[in-house]
Amino acid sequence: MALTATHRPLARGLDLVPGSRTLIALRAALVLLASVPTLVVVLATLAGGPARQPHFTDVDGRLPLFHLLRLLGELGPSLVGLLALAALIGLLGEQLLVAGGLDWLAPGRERDTSRRTGPLRAILGQGLLWLWPMLKVLLLAALLAGLGIKLLGWSAEALEDHAEVAGWSGYTTSVALPALRGLIGLLWLALVGAWAFWCRVLMIADGRRTARSALLLAGRLCLRRTLRGPLFYMALTLLMQAGAGLVLVLWRQSPPVSVGGALLWALSWLLIVVLQAFLWHWLLHAARLLYADPALDDLRRREDGPLGLWAWIKRQVGRLRRSTTRGSPARRQPAPPP
Repeated sequence: MALTATHRPLARGLDLVPGSRTLIALRAALVLLASVPTLVVVLATLAGGPARQPHFTDVDGRLPLFHLLRLLGELGPSLVGLLALAALIGLLGEQLLVAGGLDWLAPGRERDTSRRTGPLRAILGQGLLWLWPMLKVLLLAALLAGLGIKLLGWSAEALEDHAEVAGWSGYTTSVALPALRGLIGLLWLALVGAWAFWCRVLMIADGRRTARSALLLAGRLCLRRTLRGPLFYMALTLLMQAGAGLVLVLWRQSPPVSVGGALLWALSWLLIVVLQAFLWHWLLHAARLLYADPALDDLRRREDGPLGLWAWIKRQVGRLRRSTTRGSPARRQPAPPP
């Protein structure tokens, strides 16, 4: 299938195509599915016991942050299990919808909405077919993120030891260095996330099944399209996370005191979820349009396959054995009997 050249992919990514509303609704439903059961169980558990204790009910006005954290600690292991289940549902659903959405949003693709296979079935079907490759990308990204954070921790510890010996100020060692460490760690995680996202884009767009080779090509694409590639991903992801954080901050500043107020806050949260889903759709659509740029034909022509690292190691071991055999003295033949 020939790729169509597109201009202004970020602006064109805002356009809604047939099936876009279904994709946005699926994304919003995933967020609700992963979060609503946890919220309901937590609220029911708090109302049943911990929230009625005197050291919580006797506080006037808003509950201080210390008391709030203590209140959450009263939930025990049940909260940890629910959060783990919500994270698992969110991760699996994210991989499925990203794969199905990237396949559906292919530029220049002719879609017939009168076919039996509608957008819902097509998106979920393609997502299931690509679920394992998407999970491999997720595992590789987690490995890269963990290695980077570990190296950052070792470097920070060495720098702190040097600061103590050199007699740096207390502000530098206790405030500036930890803040710098956190900023670098967040930047590394964001870069790894952008890298993994573009690896998924390349795999779906080119039909690649090998995550290792796609990671290398995604790195080259991020270097060549830095502004519209990884930086756009990082900015849009930060905007989506900031929307959820804004709801929590505003709730903290003015919690509802009536049923009507609670319903208004619930509708506001639902609106934020839908807006996040729209921004997520924009990210996927713009990525497919950007990768259709004819200037990236050399990346698309790269064959799919493993890196060949294991085969290279075997060849080197074989050469070493052959050179060792040629360099060893020949075995002496026994003398013939007289």
